[in-house]
Amino acid sequence: MPRFARTLYLWLEWAALFVLAPLLLYFWWQPAVLAALLILVSGSTAWWLGQHRKFGQQAFWRAPNARREPSQLRRLLRRLLPCLLLLAGLVLWHYPEQWLALPRRQPLVWVLLLVLYPVLSVYPQELIYRAFFFRRYRRLFPGKQLRVWVSAVVFALLHIVYQNWLAVGLTFVGGWFFAQTYARTRSLRLVWLEHTLYGLLLFTLGLGDFFDHHHVAAAPAVHPSPAVPVHLQPTERKRPASGETRAAALWPGR
Repeated sequence: MPRFARTLYLWLEWAALFVLAPLLLYFWWQPAVLAALLILVSGSTAWWLGQHRKFGQQAFWRAPNARREPSQLRRLLRRLLPCLLLLAGLVLWHYPEQWLALPRRQPLVWVLLLVLYPVLSVYPQELIYRAFFFRRYRRLFPGKQLRVWVSAVVFALLHIVYQNWLAVGLTFVGGWFFAQTYARTRSLRLVWLEHTLYGLLLFTLGLGDFFDHHHVAAAPAVHPSPAVPVHLQPTERKRPASGETRAAALWPGR
């Protein structure tokens, strides 16, 4: 395939996976579709990485040069503490009723999340947005720092499906952290650990509702009764469900 044609194909593939797919899910939200896409894309990327001549089997977990990992591990743990304090302060200041909501109200769900989230959600995302992205689209984004920033942007774009700016903003910052870690080490287990720690912090401290698909669906339309003029009809207000946060207030709607 000519170089121009291959580059064009890569641009179209990148746009379909990292731009059009999140936009499709935003306008046509189906949790089952998101799960199916995650399985399909992670399986395809794992197959492609397995065929890559510079991506050995060990790269699915550890760094090619494992000696870089301890110093980067210390770096990410030092970064975790101030982020923990900021996130805790955010919850206590703006959403105090949600403080430790999940472990307090649904401890079994919380324990299940601790076990399944790192395996079923974090690892596939890091496989796609870090390992696959950094290798597959190197021709499109030749600079390492450029790949870091673009990876963070498209990672945040994925989370527009939750329809609140806090989810988008937090995942942009987190995506930048994870991409920087991967760019320095090429270690999937380090970015998997970092992503897991931040994700579990969000769900544990009380920000999980901002990443909960149950709060995505738009409220059903209220059809006016033809027998009563519209301006005389009472306004129907939806009572928030138990444990529901103010996530919807951070997004103006579609």
